[in-house]
Amino acid sequence: MTSILERIRANQPISLTEAKAYFDERPPVQPSFMLGEWKGLPVLTGNKLVEILQTVKWAGKDFHGVDHVDPMVCLDDKGCRFPNLYWGGARIREVKYNDVVSAAMVYNERPVIDYFRYVDDDTVIGVMDSPEHDSSSQEEDRLYFVLERIK
Repeated sequence: MTSILERIRANQPISLTEAKAYFDERPPVQPSFMLGEWKGLPVLTGNKLVEILQTVKWAGKDFHGVDHVDPMVCLDDKGCRFPNLYWGGARIREVKYNDVVSAAMVYNERPVIDYFRYVDDDTVIGVMDSPEHDSSSQEEDRLYFVLERIK
């Protein structure tokens, strides 16, 4: 049987229920664990933000320090990573989400928090949460993604 992580890496669709369950069963991570450069992979649950990530050539996130994060790193036309300044900066804090305290990335200029959970020493799963989501369908609006450590 193929693991959910293998399916995500193969760009196979994952149900929202599967993504939420996988995220919720993972253990927490400390903010210091997140330091470094990370490659991003959207979880294909049907979320409308995936198309935006593909359009801007989202490549991941760079955590320079707990108070200095590039939350949207994209690829230029030559395939080089760069911080997309339109999204501003962010910082890492420990935040409680679904009854678990774990590292979370708080955007500086936007009402967005990305929550992280441990998969392995070089992989985390995240979920984006924002009050801008329609409260009647907030769970459906959450974007799940995987980050894989580059260095």
